[in-house]
Amino acid sequence: MTRARFAGVGAVLGLAWAAALRGYMMQLAGPASGFTFGGTFGIILPAGAGVGALLGWAEYQRREGRQYRALIAAPLLLAVLPSLLTAGFDPAPVGLALSAMVGGYAVSGRGPVWARSVAGLIAAGVIVAPFVSPQPYPDLSVATPHGAWTATLVSSLYVVLALACSIPMQAPAAGPGKLLSRGEAFSAARSDS
Repeated sequence: MTRARFAGVGAVLGLAWAAALRGYMMQLAGPASGFTFGGTFGIILPAGAGVGALLGWAEYQRREGRQYRALIAAPLLLAVLPSLLTAGFDPAPVGLALSAMVGGYAVSGRGPVWARSVAGLIAAGVIVAPFVSPQPYPDLSVATPHGAWTATLVSSLYVVLALACSIPMQAPAAGPGKLLSRGEAFSAARSDS
């Protein structure tokens, strides 16, 4: 597959992810929730598609045996784009992007085991939080089917984003379909620094 195809597949997956996230946002906002073309189609969906395209490109680069470390920061587009295109700063997208990057690091297979373990504990906390934290509406309590579904939706969206965030952090391949040995991967990572 070519770089453009990887980026295209990533963009479609990112778009689907962002559309599901928008559905969760609607549930969280409750009856006051509203859709706008500018907010949904101008910010949320393009940000998801952009992050997906960048992470698709990162997977292409990883399979080719060369990586661009800057692509590790791709999920921050979810935080930056809304702030640039609206009048205010919302910390929620920043927290989502950073916590997903932490979760991605936990499963990346690179770095000290102790650091990945700590990252894994943080990620586990993020996954469990929607099930144990107070909800803004009684209907969103996990004791109700609607609330359990909503918590499952946001937790699974987090896991998907964290797994995608791990792509640019994983060891590079030696070429299409061929993985580097642990020593070669370490050498490749050191030469990128």
